[in-house]
Amino acid sequence: MPNAKIERYNGQPSIMIDGVPYPPMTMLVRETTGYREDQKDYFRRLGEAGLKIYYLSATTRWNRPGNPETGELDGISCALRDINILMDAVPDAWIILRLNVAPSAEWVNSHPEEQVRFSDGASRPVICTTVGKTVLDGMHSLCSKAWIRDADKALQEFFDELEQSPYFQRIVGFFLCAGGTSEWYYPFRIQTEDGAYADFSEPFRQEYEKFLREKYGTVEELRRVWKMPDATFENPKIPTFAEREYVFDVDKKITHALFHWEEVGRTVGVNVEMDSQEPVHFGVFLNANGYAHVADFYTAWHASTAHTIIQFGQILKKRYPNLLVGAFYGSFGCTSYFDGSTCSGTLRILDSGVVDFLAAPGVYNNREPGGVVAQREMQDSFRLRNSIYVCEDDSRTHRCKPWMQRDAMALYTVEDSINTLKRDFARDLCDDIQGWWFDMGGDWYDDDDIIDLFRRQQKVADYSYSLDRTKKNDIAVIYDAESVHYVSRQTSKVVVDFFRTSDLHRIGAPVDWYFHNDMERDDMPDYKLYIMLNVYHLTDAERDAIHAKAKRNGATVLWMYAPGFINPDAPRVMDVANIEKTIGMKVKVTDKTHFPHFRVDPTSHPILKGATASRRYGIIDRDVHSNVWIEKSVLPPDYCNPGFSVDDPEAVVLGRYCHNGEVSMAMTQKDGFTSVYCATPVLRSDMIASIAEYAGCHLFLHGDDVIYANENFVTIHAKDDGKRTIWFKKPCSPYEVYEKKFYGHNVDHIEVDLRLGETKMWSTTGEEF
Repeated sequence: MPNAKIERYNGQPSIMIDGVPYPPMTMLVRETTGYREDQKDYFRRLGEAGLKIYYLSATTRWNRPGNPETGELDGISCALRDINILMDAVPDAWIILRLNVAPSAEWVNSHPEEQVRFSDGASRPVICTTVGKTVLDGMHSLCSKAWIRDADKALQEFFDELEQSPYFQRIVGFFLCAGGTSEWYYPFRIQTEDGAYADFSEPFRQEYEKFLREKYGTVEELRRVWKMPDATFENPKIPTFAEREYVFDVDKKITHALFHWEEVGRTVGVNVEMDSQEPVHFGVFLNANGYAHVADFYTAWHASTAHTIIQFGQILKKRYPNLLVGAFYGSFGCTSYFDGSTCSGTLRILDSGVVDFLAAPGVYNNREPGGVVAQREMQDSFRLRNSIYVCEDDSRTHRCKPWMQRDAMALYTVEDSINTLKRDFARDLCDDIQGWWFDMGGDWYDDDDIIDLFRRQQKVADYSYSLDRTKKNDIAVIYDAESVHYVSRQTSKVVVDFFRTSDLHRIGAPVDWYFHNDMERDDMPDYKLYIMLNVYHLTDAERDAIHAKAKRNGATVLWMYAPGFINPDAPRVMDVANIEKTIGMKVKVTDKTHFPHFRVDPTSHPILKGATASRRYGIIDRDVHSNVWIEKSVLPPDYCNPGFSVDDPEAVVLGRYCHNGEVSMAMTQKDGFTSVYCATPVLRSDMIASIAEYAGCHLFLHGDDVIYANENFVTIHAKDDGKRTIWFKKPCSPYEVYEKKFYGHNVDHIEVDLRLGETKMWSTTGEEF
């Protein structure tokens, strides 16, 4: 049996098999009815192009029993057949099995006590793709111990037969699949339009009890925080439908008001709630001063699925300690921050020691040429834990069927496909993550030009792994997992998801991505600029850790919207005073809906020199649209509720709201670091670039093109036609890796003329390869 593990190689965690590193990319070809003999030539050409690790779908006989009368194979037989076809075509392939651990439809329907239970005592019909295509009586709980127990038995049967295969020695890992589309989410809402809400099942009650005991220790502490004198661990309160209003309804009310305000008084029946406030919420925030149990419920909901993944990881590691284990989990984009259960438990899994990597597709917005495939994870938190993040690069091409996918992605020619495949590969390589090309159609990449591209990319990847891969970026973007359950879904979608697509890849410099929990770690590198995106929930210790980290090298911290607004250690848990302690400036809060637009005077301070006086800041002013769920834009109207402004005579004023002149952005020197506060949830890339340059960060270009870079490579993906100037960190001999051509020698910058969607990737080492 091979020895496969995640181990540092030339500075970064890497997939190692028998001591040999395997850089990106890897491969997954999907065929809904199994692999076919006539696909062997395609597989052979992929293998000859240098793709050596293959993900192969598999399931248990329990999940797919087969039907001898119709000739339908059972799950184990299907897997063995597909392994044989792949290995016959690529004899030196390594295999990671995408192993479906879901139960059968018969098991789900015969175990109603293991199903998600709603407040009316009933379950809800559902289709869960990993179980099958039939409508189930209810959704099995993803923390059902009975499911895990029976799945363990089915897995042992699967492994016993797998080990009889002559190709068993080519298996290097397992990728756990369950829930909706194999991605471990619940495929329905846990609060319904008829007013019912979940989950009252016994499996979740047990997990919720465990979560609360770990968090609070004593029932007295639970009652103090929840402000419920009768709260118990054994029967924790499930939030009511009304207590979940902040998740969806507050934004609906405000959006409705913004759309219909002009009709009030002249159209019968039109009423608006522009400044929607209820005891359970303060604008888009959950009222943490009285409803902490609501956030705890959602955090436990997500932690329970994470715990199940850990338990399956333990099952696999017990039998195969020297093989890799991975799973889908940890999506902070293109996801459900509340119902889905696959968001806020990421660090639990990474710290478990039994899961080596997590994966997710990139988000499905703005993927066309000139756009960007933003990621869903905070991948640099992975590397601190000797884990890796794997992007499922389900990159479409001009060969896609149906035609809607080609048109939605604007991929009409092989050139369009090649430029976007270059872009997506450059992200994986420069950000130092792993990736698998996911051919969802079975022939998306079956093109001679694309195969030749893959061959060259594997040469580039091999070369990159021969170099020092230590990351030395200047900018870190910091997220908080807990905060997503304290604000509305729409708030997180804009801040955590859409903003990453619209602006954070267009600063002109690469960034690293972390959870704020890592700021207290000694092994987290120091950065010149920290961008605090959604750190709305901070304890005293967490706030102090951020301050201490910034002081280490006199960094600049850019705080967004409501940093530290919720502090469970404070006399008043949710209070503007908590923001003031975090940013070092006096702040005023307004409990009404207002527009976030603000302007700046670029001549007023050097930190603003890259901004534009006539531009309205504080919003996403670029188009963000889905390439799969076809709609013109996914962006909601621009508003803030609550609103914040700086009210501090000692702060340096940087920007003022357009509608009332109050201070929207300011800065101060705080105990050894520069504190910049932007009172809006988002900020345009040119302003961030200006702040970054003031903080001493290197910008590779000025403009809105997509940039990926590390110490050895620089990649640009052009947003439109025209000339660009690329500035390198130091004089070098930039070598374009696809043209195999130097663009100069010992130069600190180059000028290039690019077309919209064109991708160029230079090595800066000065070597040809």
